Amino acid sequence: MQMITLEIPESVAAGYSSLEWLKQVIYEDFVASEYKKGSISLREGAQILGVTYENFMVNFLGNRKISLINGTREELGLEEQQEAAWLDEIFGEKK
Repeated sequence: MQMITLEIPESVAAGYSSLEWLKQVIYEDFVASEYKKGSISLREGAQILGVTYENFMVNFLGNRKISLINGTREELGLEEQQEAAWLDEIFGEKK
């Protein structure tokens, strides 16, 4: 794991009860941002934060109003087409 050093203005740091709390907030915001960009999965996000998969989905993402569905309209449309083709193949239906 990489380590970085950040310089935070005193006026910002003063708004937190401790530097540990500030570090946690920055870390969680980073994980949330990477998840929204699609750089990490649900499981990776949970693992990074040291929480269960369910806790990451329900509490972490839910409290931040971050969707579990992470994709563009085009990606979701392609996924829908692939699923429809798969179902047609399984059930032998033709369109």
